[in-house]
Amino acid sequence: MRKIFTILICSISLAASAQINNQLPLPVGTVSFILEDRPVHERMHPSVQGSPLLQNDWAEGAVVMADGRNFYGVSLLYNLYEDILYFKRDKEMCEFTDPVKQFMFRYIKGNDSATAVYRSGFPAIGRNTERSFYEVLADGKYQLLNHRYKTLVKVKGDYVRKNEYNKFEDKTQLYLYNSEDKKITRLDNFTDMSAALGAQADSVAGIMGKSKIKMKNENDVIMLVTALNHKK
Repeated sequence: MRKIFTILICSISLAASAQINNQLPLPVGTVSFILEDRPVHERMHPSVQGSPLLQNDWAEGAVVMADGRNFYGVSLLYNLYEDILYFKRDKEMCEFTDPVKQFMFRYIKGNDSATAVYRSGFPAIGRNTERSFYEVLADGKYQLLNHRYKTLVKVKGDYVRKNEYNKFEDKTQLYLYNSEDKKITRLDNFTDMSAALGAQADSVAGIMGKSKIKMKNENDVIMLVTALNHKK
């Protein structure tokens, strides 16, 4: 259940706000709590082991609102457990009041940096709604989507903790979205991929043969969908 920390309104004025994207201020939002030196994830669920966040540090990124407004250079945090995007204003951590269509940010991946793109607005499926965010792994006519989320699980006590405790557990689920017929399909196996592609399924074998894609991991699925999007 979503935990409400504080219900306050971020007071944002043109004179005091940081100017971004052609002099537009940051959007109005509700304050979750006032930021302190203590890590954000420790304040959210202090009795739970682990973090509900995608990343524990603020990352600078860009946001596209559902009404078309764009904001750049925004400090962002994404809560995977509650599917909420936060932005930082001075010492306040705020939730967006208006719907967010897409956000992106750079993060450290091994010894390099990478860009993550998250998007909403897809058809509802299962427990996911049109406002659920998906990481876009491949873009084009066919969009490979990764729904990353966290669940709360109970763990039995061990030699470190005698009593049972709660912890966050990472989960992922792949989906394929056809931007032409507006259909989204959950991908649990290769058969689901063939069913989602319909008439294009015959092209998969040829692509896999030429590119030697083995469909053993997520990167193989990304390569396949990318190849399909570039097929003439």
